[in-house]
Amino acid sequence: MNDMYEANIRSIDLNLLVAFDALHKERSVTRAAARLALTQPTVSGMLKRLRQVFDDDLFIRTSHGITPTPRADAIAPQIDEVLGGVRTLLEPDDFDPATSHFTARICGSDYLQHTILNTFSKTVFSAAPNARVSVLPRPASGIVDQMERGEVDLILSDRDLAVPDLPARLLYSDGFVCLSSYPDMQDGEEMSLDRLCMLRHAFVDPTGGSFRGPIDEALAVTGRNRQVVLAVPTFAMLIHLMKSQSLVAFIPERIAGSFDHNFARVVTPLKLPGLEIVANWHPRMQRDARHMWLRDVLLSVART
Repeated sequence: MNDMYEANIRSIDLNLLVAFDALHKERSVTRAAARLALTQPTVSGMLKRLRQVFDDDLFIRTSHGITPTPRADAIAPQIDEVLGGVRTLLEPDDFDPATSHFTARICGSDYLQHTILNTFSKTVFSAAPNARVSVLPRPASGIVDQMERGEVDLILSDRDLAVPDLPARLLYSDGFVCLSSYPDMQDGEEMSLDRLCMLRHAFVDPTGGSFRGPIDEALAVTGRNRQVVLAVPTFAMLIHLMKSQSLVAFIPERIAGSFDHNFARVVTPLKLPGLEIVANWHPRMQRDARHMWLRDVLLSVART
């Protein structure tokens, strides 16, 4: 019995059920063919296969078209239900941020927390009052596994730190500016590289343990080194300490504009590297309606 059942299931082409539905509703091979955008011989061939599958004539030709048999009338509601279920499966997920309960988990650095994540969370809450936003530090390892388990939705980082082989979207580009808390410096003042390297520099590294970064690489091209005397893990700490000490720091321009300070923005002949901020996500979330909405919100916020 089971073998016969499996054989019958394998013999049914979903397109045959679609053809049956059209034939039952139109009561005409010609009209059913037009409805399906197929030729009349093609639909006649499908009817022949349907008769074999159901072991019944299903439709009898008359002078006015075709008339369903009692067997056809009996199975028509069931086939309609099956096709409705298939259509539901093929439709994209419905997602209404206004009524959905969900948690958005974003992995980003201190830099991103001070630039776009504040506006991002406000925008999410405005459109989705039942949402929660969790901002997570980037772990030293295992981030892809966390994304696969659904523990992280998006990773925001500089392109150099982006996760390879994951879907990515460029959010925006940024550049470095040089800020000085030395009291004798004026906003817009030009500074030579030799003088720049004589000053005391502060540097942001998430671990707090590095004293070298992209600026040092750019200086090395000119054969120079700077004096990095302070390494801190966050930009908030950097700005706080610069308010009480005479220091120079190269920081991203969006960060420079996000804090309240009166530091001088000085000009140097150093060719500064740029930043490209990208978002990564796991491929399994590519077509998820909620995730697509989050990505769209993130992009709109990042580019304003």
